[in-house]
Amino acid sequence: MPLLSERIVAQLSRMPGSDHSFAKQVCAPDGAEVRDRLRMMVERIGEPMSTRATDLLSSLDNRRFFQGFAEISVVSMLVRQGWRLSGLHGAGPRIEVTRPDGTLFSLSVLSFLHQTRPGGDEQTRQRLVDALSRVASKHRFVVLIRRWLPHDLDPEPVRRSLELWLQQVGSGAWEGRYAAYEDEKLSLEFCLTGEKARGRQSPLAFALGPFVAHRAMEVLEPRVVRELDRHVAGPCRDMPLLVAAVSDQPWCINHGYLRDFLYGRPTMTLHEGTSSSFLFGGQDGPCAFRDPLYSAFSGLLIVDREPARPLELRAEALLNPWAKVPLAVSDLGVRAFASPRDAAPPDLRWYVGAGEALPLG
Repeated sequence: MPLLSERIVAQLSRMPGSDHSFAKQVCAPDGAEVRDRLRMMVERIGEPMSTRATDLLSSLDNRRFFQGFAEISVVSMLVRQGWRLSGLHGAGPRIEVTRPDGTLFSLSVLSFLHQTRPGGDEQTRQRLVDALSRVASKHRFVVLIRRWLPHDLDPEPVRRSLELWLQQVGSGAWEGRYAAYEDEKLSLEFCLTGEKARGRQSPLAFALGPFVAHRAMEVLEPRVVRELDRHVAGPCRDMPLLVAAVSDQPWCINHGYLRDFLYGRPTMTLHEGTSSSFLFGGQDGPCAFRDPLYSAFSGLLIVDREPARPLELRAEALLNPWAKVPLAVSDLGVRAFASPRDAAPPDLRWYVGAGEALPLG
């Protein structure tokens, strides 16, 4: 059965409700180009993945749909670089792909769905900033947003509480420069700058946060480690492994977090103009790439997409110089954090591949 046939498209587009479903959105009239790109990828990959992709991409369950989207996107990316799909095995499934030089790799594609939409959160953040800028006070302050804000945020109670605090500051009834506002949905911290607003200057000096990189790593790291453990315990533990983490929203992960998780802390950082390289000597703490148990782990692909650009993917790779079967930058064709071959100790830096934005299909 062809992927998203006209019959399926007609059925899904007429289905009442389910507007949150990715499958229904793709089957809408303005999703025609995305459907064409998906079909193009599935045709390029061929069997045995096309049957699985047809099943997953027809599902109203967003988790199943996006898993199918993630798998065909990553495999299609590799096929464009000369790789070949060699098979699907077992639950998951375990995908086998062959590098152009004939080396067989196991490919694990992990899909991640965000519960919140960053676009909406940015709008909510701006509503909070606008409200705090209207505080009737000359005392300037900074606000730290500890976590993403709820979409239905009413910033007025926060503004009124802040005004009461600043009144206490002005009357001398408050000692110190810090205050916090917390309820079941919000966690904010305020700090006085020690300056007074001049003229029409806003009392809000600036807003920081929310910081999502640490939370994203708390989700990504255990998923990757579980996949590594599954590979080590499986029948193909000696086969080199490439893991792809595909998100429906921008990852927003600091590269420092990824380096610490995968490589450990560098012994030296060298700055050359606008670029930097990192030297890694003796192991400083646990890290995935240098763990002898995970010596088959050849690299991690980080893939995401911008909701406003449905026809593009963004991808970059972090490659393991200590792997039994290392990957080269040219193997993946994307921006990669890698070391020149035979560099000892590994001298890692970012190498430009095809660019961050990759056309879907």
